[in-house]
Amino acid sequence: MKKLILFSLLLTVYQIKAQTWSALGSIPSGRHHPVTFSINGIGYAVTGTNRFNQPTDDFFSYDPSTDSWSTLTNFPGKARSFSIGTVVNGKAYIGFGADAVEYMRDLWSYDPATGNWTPLTSCPCAGRRHPAFIGIGDKIYAGLGDGLPGNLKDWWEYDIPTDTWKQITDLPGPERHHPYHFNAGGEVLAGFGHAGNFIYRDWYKLDTATGSWTAVNLFPGEARVAGTQFSYNGFGFVLSGDGDNHSWMQTGEMWRYNPSTDTWLQFPSHPGVSRWAPGSFEISGTVYFFGGLNRQTNQFPNDMWKFDLEAATISTAEYDWSQLNIYPNPTEGVIRISNSQDIQTMTLMNVGGQIIYQGAAKPAHDLSGLNAGVYFLHLS
Repeated sequence: MKKLILFSLLLTVYQIKAQTWSALGSIPSGRHHPVTFSINGIGYAVTGTNRFNQPTDDFFSYDPSTDSWSTLTNFPGKARSFSIGTVVNGKAYIGFGADAVEYMRDLWSYDPATGNWTPLTSCPCAGRRHPAFIGIGDKIYAGLGDGLPGNLKDWWEYDIPTDTWKQITDLPGPERHHPYHFNAGGEVLAGFGHAGNFIYRDWYKLDTATGSWTAVNLFPGEARVAGTQFSYNGFGFVLSGDGDNHSWMQTGEMWRYNPSTDTWLQFPSHPGVSRWAPGSFEISGTVYFFGGLNRQTNQFPNDMWKFDLEAATISTAEYDWSQLNIYPNPTEGVIRISNSQDIQTMTLMNVGGQIIYQGAAKPAHDLSGLNAGVYFLHLS
């Protein structure tokens, strides 16, 4: 009996017009896990681990109009790494993190109008490092991370006007730290990250009215951990990080999440291999990327790059669909893709969402090693 493999085809054909990453000046000092944010057209980086593997209280600002950094007064809290931050109503909030002896649970606000830091009420939760931390309205939602209890899945809501915390529903997925997270379209979204050797690509949305979580579509790319993220124009973006073996990926991938359609779209990768725990911020439609650790060379890069999201017009109208042919379907083993030079990536998944293959699309792929059944083929 012949073994037949039937695949359902999904095409994401797009073009990022006339836009690439551009090099900028150097950052003040290479580091991983900087807390990064932007307010009123200025970028900021605070704390993190320096090239001597020490937690810091350094604080810097970046002016994109002059491509220059300034050194600000040090953060007044404990020096730390693995901290996290967000911006709400023109102020920055950072908290949590760790040093050599303590998992922290404190919270601070920074007002750029005065240059002052203000200590706020600490979370009544376990101290932790690299959690998720998302600001929406007059609330901040914090959860996940790891601490003395190990990996965590609890979530907490901080009310800014009353300076109070309350616990909300745990994430329905596994405990984890180093997740990705952002505000997209006024919604709290979080996922990915890892626990031990398990690297995740699941993704969740929080109903802020009820405090309950819903699992949404799995991320179509490689599972990942310890990258950076930002929000822009109602979308969320994830950028760089480690792949599903908790090591560097060949490219520093950037993906955009659309909350209205629960779909992901891949944008051009930053130059070089991916980086562990870099920083980023968005200013006027441009994302600025820097820092982190190059785990291929074990070096702390001090370069900085930018990508103009406004100029990255996404187009599908110019693609000639008649030139693309994928055959035979069903197949006994080998599928062929005509004009595969137009296709950059191919992802093959089983009906359970497990990635069987992900990589470059070639003119022919041998699938004879698969069991008979239905598979999903996603070409981009």
